[in-house]
Amino acid sequence: MILYKNKGLFPSIWHFHTGPTARGLLRRLIVVAIYVVVVTVAEMHYTDLILKDTPTSFLGAMGILLSLLLIFRTNTAYDRFYEGRQAWGVLVNNCRNLAIFFNAVLPDGDQDSRAFFAKSISNFPFALKNHLRNVSDMRELDMVEEGERRDLSNFDHKPAGVSNQLWVKTESLYRQGHISESQHINLNQHLTTLMDVCGICERIKSTPIPFSYMLFIKLFIMLYVALLPFTIITAFGYLTIPAVLLTSYVLVGLEMIGEEIEEPFGLERNNLPLSQLSQLIRVNVHDILQIYLPPVEKQAAKPGFTIVT
Repeated sequence: MILYKNKGLFPSIWHFHTGPTARGLLRRLIVVAIYVVVVTVAEMHYTDLILKDTPTSFLGAMGILLSLLLIFRTNTAYDRFYEGRQAWGVLVNNCRNLAIFFNAVLPDGDQDSRAFFAKSISNFPFALKNHLRNVSDMRELDMVEEGERRDLSNFDHKPAGVSNQLWVKTESLYRQGHISESQHINLNQHLTTLMDVCGICERIKSTPIPFSYMLFIKLFIMLYVALLPFTIITAFGYLTIPAVLLTSYVLVGLEMIGEEIEEPFGLERNNLPLSQLSQLIRVNVHDILQIYLPPVEKQAAKPGFTIVT
């Protein structure tokens, strides 16, 4: 599910800690807790490891380096997330502009063409969403005109199939004289934008952050957390356990959030609400072209609605 409704601070905190990311964080904190308990008890009662004499300046320098790495890691992941949202923002505006154009050009009595464009334009965001999530299900797509060149089942790349439907129908209207040459040129820009957005999203998805970089940060965090209890145990005693757990919660949590948002088109709670955005486009396009849409579909497009993906 994707929840985009601000219900207050404490419900939001609770909601975050019921997600899969928080559960993964908890499992890692359990491992850290076992480690720090063993180290603390051993240092306090059984042995005196020389590591506790490590200069605090060394750990402070490591902390600064780790902070810089995490900041860069989080910013890089958020840049990918925001670029994906920008691409879908362009898609929303472009689909609305297409619907406005066809509503102005098509005759009032041409309900078949209006229904065709309402369905085809609405199909593109759903086809793109499923393509980015590697889903081949076509149940969310509305069926339009039958024919070898327009049947979506003939296309492995469903967004390209929907774009092909729009191009073929537009060229047909142009040859029939319903669209002038200047209108045809302007319309081509909007139709091209659909696949441009698809290409941007595919680039984001197919270009992950290098594995070696992510692995280096993970190893750095492990090293920092492993050395931390030895350097503070003299001053903190048994309070070393909650202090290390709190530090680990922040460091590991930031790294895991970066992992989650670097893939903005997935099904995690903090990924982009593609289902809601696709439904919003469908509602807007049908409304502009004056094609009836059931109220339940309009309700699903409102902000704050819970989308089961």
